[in-house]
Amino acid sequence: MTLDALGGYIALICVGAVGTYLSQFIKPKIKIRYWLFHEFLYAIPFNQLNPAPNPAPNPVPALPAAPAQNQVGVVAPAQFFVLTQSVTIQNFGRETAEWVEILHRRKPDFFQLQPALNFSEELSPTGEHTLRVKSLGPMEFFTIQFLCTTHRPEASHVRSPAGHASLMPWMIVRRYPRWFYEFMRIMFVAGIGLTAFLIIKGGMFLVSKLH
Repeated sequence: MTLDALGGYIALICVGAVGTYLSQFIKPKIKIRYWLFHEFLYAIPFNQLNPAPNPAPNPVPALPAAPAQNQVGVVAPAQFFVLTQSVTIQNFGRETAEWVEILHRRKPDFFQLQPALNFSEELSPTGEHTLRVKSLGPMEFFTIQFLCTTHRPEASHVRSPAGHASLMPWMIVRRYPRWFYEFMRIMFVAGIGLTAFLIIKGGMFLVSKLH
């Protein structure tokens, strides 16, 4: 067997292995990601839950009122807490997820989906709450808006037929003009082409040296 034939067989095997490896990234698949979009805790004084009429200008100073007490003589809390939270879930893949499940350790007080989607709820004997969205297509997303007064919603996991979804970190970044992204895309493709050219030239040089 000549050196050229041996080099051809080796190149064919390498190309086949690389093609098989890359095929798993090319084929359509489900890719669910989620992130905490917003969370804020409001501390509302109890005396502002049902506000009285605005006082007249320059009111006469009065003695501070005693703390409110209930029937058993226990001082009532001075503040009322309201927690708002938003969690966004998106399918970044190219295959439709037949269902998406969000499991909370306790059922949230109030929640709403935006946009509105078909979903079902289930409460386990241990108190865990499962929210199941019927379908999520490629690049589709939805946001769950929570409003809680008794506890913070704690999601134990988010999953789909492809497995458990991962939490995606995010941050606000500057948005550049469209021509800038097109230029960066061209430079990226040119860089790949130049790298492939240098690899081929280097392989040809090594083969010529081995002759």
